[in-house]
Amino acid sequence: MAPPTGGPPPRRSQEAEKGLREGVQPPAGPPPSYRQSQNPPNSMNPLPQPPNASGQNPNFRSSNVPDPRQQQFEGSGDIQGRNSPQPPSSERGGGGGEDPDKAFKELLTKYKNVKRLYFDGKKEIEHLSSQVEQLQNAIANQRMSQSRTSLDDNEYITRFNRLNGAINNLSFNIRKDWQTLPPWLVPYVSTEAIKTGKQEMTAVGRAVITRWLVDEIFNRCFHPGLDPELSRSLKMIEQNIRHFSYTLNSQEEYDALTSKVVSWRMATLEGLSEVLRSGESANNKMDFTRRATSNLTAWLFQHLTDPPPAGVDGSASMIVELAVGIAANLPIESRDVAVTYPLPESPIQPELMEIEKTGLPALEQRPSDASEDGGAADDGGKDGGAGKDGGKEQRGRGDKSRAGLLSVMSSGGSTPGSRKGSVVDTAVAQQQAAQQQLPPKDASKVRFAGFVAVEVRGRQVLVKAPVWTLG
Repeated sequence: MAPPTGGPPPRRSQEAEKGLREGVQPPAGPPPSYRQSQNPPNSMNPLPQPPNASGQNPNFRSSNVPDPRQQQFEGSGDIQGRNSPQPPSSERGGGGGEDPDKAFKELLTKYKNVKRLYFDGKKEIEHLSSQVEQLQNAIANQRMSQSRTSLDDNEYITRFNRLNGAINNLSFNIRKDWQTLPPWLVPYVSTEAIKTGKQEMTAVGRAVITRWLVDEIFNRCFHPGLDPELSRSLKMIEQNIRHFSYTLNSQEEYDALTSKVVSWRMATLEGLSEVLRSGESANNKMDFTRRATSNLTAWLFQHLTDPPPAGVDGSASMIVELAVGIAANLPIESRDVAVTYPLPESPIQPELMEIEKTGLPALEQRPSDASEDGGAADDGGKDGGAGKDGGKEQRGRGDKSRAGLLSVMSSGGSTPGSRKGSVVDTAVAQQQAAQQQLPPKDASKVRFAGFVAVEVRGRQVLVKAPVWTLG
C-alpha cells in the first residue's frame, strides 16, 4: 500500500519554519567564504539555493540602467506626473503659517469697509447730482424769465428789407427834385449830381433818409410807447453805459458789457411794464409816429424844390411807421440788436458792410468862395484888365447859383425836422471848415452808405449796410 499523498514535510524544513516563527536572529555576519546574493532569498522557499546561484560572477558588472519593474514596485518619485501636489505650509498647519480664522476676519473687515465706502459715495454722488439738477433748473428758469424774443431773425430781416425798399422808392421818386444837400454829405457828392439827377442822387436820397431815421428814431427813442422825454433820457442812459465803459480788450469783456446793457434794459422794462400795458402807451406811440412823420417830411421839403413833389408825405409816413414798428420791438429783446449807420470816411468793415458793385461818379475839386472873392479883388485892382474882369464876371455869373448853393449848405441853422444838439448839428461845425476840400481817395474808407447795418451783438449780422467807397 502506497503512503498517503501530502505527508508531513521533512524534518529539516520543519526546523527552518520553527526558526522563523521564533524570530531566531541570524548570525552576526555571513561566513568569510559566503557571498550574499543580489536578490534576497525567498523566505517561503524552504529549499536551499544552489552553490552556483548564491553569488555573483566576479567578472560581471552591475548595470547603471534602472530596472523599470523595480522602479514600479519601489514607487520611485522621479516619474513625471506621478507626484501629488503638496499643500502649502500655511495650510498644513505649520508653525510659520497664518491663522485661517484671522485671515477670514481681516478679509471680512475689508469687504465691509469697501461696501460702506461704496454706499456712502453713492449717496454723496446722488446728493450732488440733485444739487446740480436744482442749479440747472434755476439757471434755466432765470434764462427763460430773461429770454424775451419779440421777433426772430427772419422777421427782423424781412422788416428791414421792407424798410429799405420803401426808402429806395421814395429816393428814386425825388432824385430829380433835390435843390440842396445836408452839410455832412456835401463833400462826398459830385458837382453835377444835382443837375443830372440820376443814380447818384438816388443813392444820396437813401443816405439822407436812412441817417435821419437812425439819428431821430433808433438812437433817440428807447420805446415809442413811453413819454418822449422819458424815452429820450432812457436811450441816452443806455448809450452812455456802453460809450463810457472801460476799454474792451477781449471778446469776453465785450460780451460782459453786452450782458450788462441787456440786464439794465430788462430791469427798466420790468419797472415800466405797467406803463407799457396801459392805453397811454398806445397814444404815445401814435403821437410819436405822427410827429416823426411830420419832421421827416419837413426835413425833406427843406432840401427839395418848391413846390415839393407829390407823394412825399405818404411815402414818409410809410417809412416812419415801419421804423417805429421795429423800434418798438428792439428794447423788448433779451439780446442786443444794434442798428448802426456807417458814417463817411469810416473804415470798411466787411462783416458789417457790403460794397455796392455799381460805382458813383468820381469826386472833383470845387472852387472855394474865398478864392473867388480874392480873384475878384485882384482883378478889380489891376489896370487894363477889363477883358479879364468881363471873363471873371461871366464865370461868376455861371457859378453864382453854385456859390449860393454852397452858402446855403454851409449854414448851420436848425431845421423844423431837426433838434438842437442832434448828431447832425454837432457834425456841421466839423464839416464847415472842410466842406469845399476834396476827401482823399481811399478804397478802404466809406464815401457814404445807402442803408443801415443790423447786428445781434456777439452772435450774427442780420443786414449788411450797402456802402460806396472813396476809391
